[in-house]
Amino acid sequence: MTNLIIPASMDEVTPEWLTAALRERGHLREARVIDAPRERVGAGVGILGELARIALVYDREEAGAPASLIAKIPTADPGGRDVAHMLGFYEKERRIYDELADRIGVRSARAYYAAGDPETVRYIILLEDLGGLRLGDQVAGASAEECYRLVREVARMHARWWNSPDLAALDWIPRGNDPVNLMAAVAYAQAVEPFLQNFGGELTEFERDMVLRYMHRMNPLQDRFSQAPETLCHGDLRLDNIFWGSPEGDAPLTLVDWQIAVKARGPYDIGYFLSQSVDPEIRRTHERDIVRAYHEALREHGVDDYPWEQCWQDYRTTVMWCLAYPVVACGSIDLANERGLALAKAMLHRALAAIRDLEAYDVLETLEERPHPLLLEAAAARQEA
Repeated sequence: MTNLIIPASMDEVTPEWLTAALRERGHLREARVIDAPRERVGAGVGILGELARIALVYDREEAGAPASLIAKIPTADPGGRDVAHMLGFYEKERRIYDELADRIGVRSARAYYAAGDPETVRYIILLEDLGGLRLGDQVAGASAEECYRLVREVARMHARWWNSPDLAALDWIPRGNDPVNLMAAVAYAQAVEPFLQNFGGELTEFERDMVLRYMHRMNPLQDRFSQAPETLCHGDLRLDNIFWGSPEGDAPLTLVDWQIAVKARGPYDIGYFLSQSVDPEIRRTHERDIVRAYHEALREHGVDDYPWEQCWQDYRTTVMWCLAYPVVACGSIDLANERGLALAKAMLHRALAAIRDLEAYDVLETLEERPHPLLLEAAAARQEA
């Protein structure tokens, strides 16, 4: 339990505060931080957090003291911060770095310090600086070789938690269809109109109809991929959250940003990545082999009761579900943010191509409409007005 006051902004992450935080977790003994110049990082990559790379200047040399680190706090945007807090993103990520990072089953960024206060929505995580590694670029897209490397590592993590009692004990990580995650349908409904206004001209008539039909089938679809077998999924497995390699050179990749971690079927992570971080031509050429490599890696790590046919169907279902990401992103993006806009459009066109290629829209015909209760309340209020 920390006794430190949690900074409300990066300006409050002072040399004195950093000294206390690093000493509290045993990363400093005698040395003191006397200067902490910083630069903003991650602009146009994430929208729910503010990140800064901080160089650490000490009053003396000390073995093992970090030369720099990444500080992560909630976004200053009130709307984004409130949504992330409502969905439990900040508290979840703090606990993952505090409690799971060293046993999660895949190389994750290490935390020097993590603390949070849900009442004030103040959170901070001090992470190792991975700037010496190559960060993925979701706009550019992943190569086939990177896809194979990723799915094999993710399969190792999934196998670690597959239907495990350890997973059941993590009651603070929600399932895909827990109430907090069903709220995604509300976010989607709010984004649909501005999405169609700004990007509807880039869709075919069939795709526009599919976007609208999907809106009230999201929650039933979440039920589909939230049934056993379940595992721990990263939840936001996209190229911008992947560093290739590790500082020690002992891992093929390092994952960051665990805010949307979820309990779900393993192909949830794979479908999300391949449908939105890989250009369609590469995906089409290698898709089935990449998913097969994931399935084979699951078996190598002890998952022997999950048939290939079920894995492939779960993958297709996820690709349909993941239409939610580009619609919400495009419906809420600041059109002046050039990198963010390029990312949102890449996600959209890749997702639509994957849905078409796999005919993943077929799953919609098997689902009944079930609008989220908040959407029904809003519709009733409009009728009364």
